[in-house]
Amino acid sequence: MYKTYELVCLLPAREASERIERLLLKEGVSYTAANLSIASTRTPVAVLGFQRKLYSHSNWVGLNPFAFISGVRVLVKAGSVGVTKVTVSLDRRRAFIWALWWVTCSGMAASYMPQPGGALFFFGVSGAAWFGIVSFLGGYLIKKEIGDCLGKASIIEAASGPAYPVG
Repeated sequence: MYKTYELVCLLPAREASERIERLLLKEGVSYTAANLSIASTRTPVAVLGFQRKLYSHSNWVGLNPFAFISGVRVLVKAGSVGVTKVTVSLDRRRAFIWALWWVTCSGMAASYMPQPGGALFFFGVSGAAWFGIVSFLGGYLIKKEIGDCLGKASIIEAASGPAYPVG
């Protein structure tokens, strides 16, 4: 459910925090910020395909990845030798719910299809939902957008674990 990424950039901590705040504001995320810590209070919810908050011009996919997650927390820490460490923790419950919805729909459709085509359809849609919604939109694309807003000097390292409930 939770995913944590660590990014390292050459920006001062305050500037990195301000850039991330501008990105979140642009993507429709409500947040609170204090002491180089940013926590979302509300992420955009888009149920229908024609809602504007589902789309974005910040990435090559054209989708707002923040509409697919339940929350985001960002901790910015000044490191040694002018390096700033940015820890991004994602709450991906909403992405899991969307993936479960697609799995359920494909399961119902596959039950009326002849076998083995129905099984192939079910596993194909389930895999696409997992990798497309949970892994890509609810993880990689957010990491990439934040890394891009920090500039080309950012080095992205992926880490995982249940670290979202950071106090």
